[in-house]
Amino acid sequence: MTKKSENNLSSEIKDLNKKIDDLQKSLDLLNKKLSDHIKFIDKVYEPLRNPISKIKNFFN
Repeated sequence: MTKKSENNLSSEIKDLNKKIDDLQKSLDLLNKKLSDHIKFIDKVYEPLRNPISKIKNFFN
């Protein structure tokens, strides 16, 4: 393998590693946002669970 192709390959590997790192950061951020949103939904829905089940039981 020539020196030029080794440098090119090394450069491509570095670029791919950077892209993978960027994707991982993006996934981590999306995961955090989704987790926060789910917690929020659970917090909002929790007080409604009991009344909803009472209404369902009333009509069944």
